[in-house]
Amino acid sequence: MKYKSLMFLPIFASCLVSCGNNRHDISEYILKTPYKDNYRILQLTDVHLGDKDKLEEHFKFMDITIKEANPDLIVVTGDLFTFASKSTAKSLFDFLDSYEVNWTVCFGNHDEQCYFSIDWMTDVLNNYGEKCLFKDIQDDDIFGNCNFAINLMQGDSVFEQIIVMDSNRYQFGLESMGYDCFKVDQIDWYSRLVDTTKENNGGDTVESLMFYHIPLPEVDDAWENGKDDPSKIKNPTGSVAQKNEKSCPPKKDNHFFDTIKTKGSTKGMYFGHDHINNFIVEYEGIDFGYGIKSTNRVYYQEDMMGGRVIVIKNDHTLEYEDYYHTYKEIA
Repeated sequence: MKYKSLMFLPIFASCLVSCGNNRHDISEYILKTPYKDNYRILQLTDVHLGDKDKLEEHFKFMDITIKEANPDLIVVTGDLFTFASKSTAKSLFDFLDSYEVNWTVCFGNHDEQCYFSIDWMTDVLNNYGEKCLFKDIQDDDIFGNCNFAINLMQGDSVFEQIIVMDSNRYQFGLESMGYDCFKVDQIDWYSRLVDTTKENNGGDTVESLMFYHIPLPEVDDAWENGKDDPSKIKNPTGSVAQKNEKSCPPKKDNHFFDTIKTKGSTKGMYFGHDHINNFIVEYEGIDFGYGIKSTNRVYYQEDMMGGRVIVIKNDHTLEYEDYYHTYKEIA
């Protein structure tokens, strides 16, 4: 189920939904790549590149973080673009693909405010190349444009699963005007994914991490939980947990978090959207993690730009590394 943008606006863009009717097997949504010891995932977020930007300046800035982080996988968690043309979009994809590293993206609310459609970007990424681990099924019955999984394989077994989901754009309606939410069919798809992976793993639940853009409504509860119990704060040494702006989750709540807890697979959820919040907090057994803004586009905090590495240890525990840089370093 896909989006069809009607216009490009600096405010909430209206959109129509083009519905697919086809139910696809879960196996069609899964990509595979080998697990490496102490697997390193670099999260970049809220890049917001546009046609008026000096792209090379932003690429040089991100290059510092990428080289320092030494990742096995790069995940950009939405708002890749704002008022970008196809050539700007392809420039970012070419930049990410210039490293000998697997990479992927999910979409944010601003990614439809460009001079191309979300469907065009989806098609480009679907066919980009072997290091681009992205998959979207255009005619399916699942809302959004980037709902898929990356299985980290040890031989024939799934060691861990990376789940990428589309948190969508904007919601219109008297009761829920604002940012959009995960839809019921997406939540059902998540349940099918976890259950199918478990079944194919001999009945044992496979642990997973989730990447998306707009935080779930529980994000404020997670923050309060961390303030009440500092042992729940997971920010690495040298990185201070900060909430510098009001969180902006969707107003409508389809209770996705309840499903996530019940399924018992996902142990970490990583998102962006609110540029100057920076915390990782364990909440009801699951890590909620705001990513670190990765350029100085739109709005930012000078000392809080760069990226975060999530390390999946060989014993399935998680470690975090934060990398902070300023544009003065490329002057």
